[in-house]
Amino acid sequence: MAINSQIKVLRDNLKTQLSARAALSGVSIFKFPPADEAPKTEMIFIADGSSSMDFEAFGSVYEENLDMTVFTYALKPGAGDSVAAAARDRALELAQEIIDELADDSTINGAVLVSRVRSFTEENGLSDEGRFCQIEIQVEAEAILSE
Repeated sequence: MAINSQIKVLRDNLKTQLSARAALSGVSIFKFPPADEAPKTEMIFIADGSSSMDFEAFGSVYEENLDMTVFTYALKPGAGDSVAAAARDRALELAQEIIDELADDSTINGAVLVSRVRSFTEENGLSDEGRFCQIEIQVEAEAILSE
């Protein structure tokens, strides 16, 4: 029998759950880095994922520890600290929705036993279009599966 990782289900369910949040209405949410489909103003995308497995009970039951990276991005036209702060504030609002979703449903619609935000990193910068902020969120999750 094949081993079934929950990483695909985690990615799919997280995108579905975030897309259903009222506060994210109108925000583009991608299951993978969007590249040329990326909107210039704001978005959320799920990036890299990884999994490690620990086998138990003669190899038929195993624990899976998953890590998923999720990014929020906001761009505001203009220059200066006030524009940069507005971009940061919006990126943080998007990040808060991810945190709130995991608090509301830590199983991510049954994909895992439990999930949580492990850490996040804020990156601020400028482009030809204005000032941007990108938040990188590390989500970790645990699942118990069997062959």
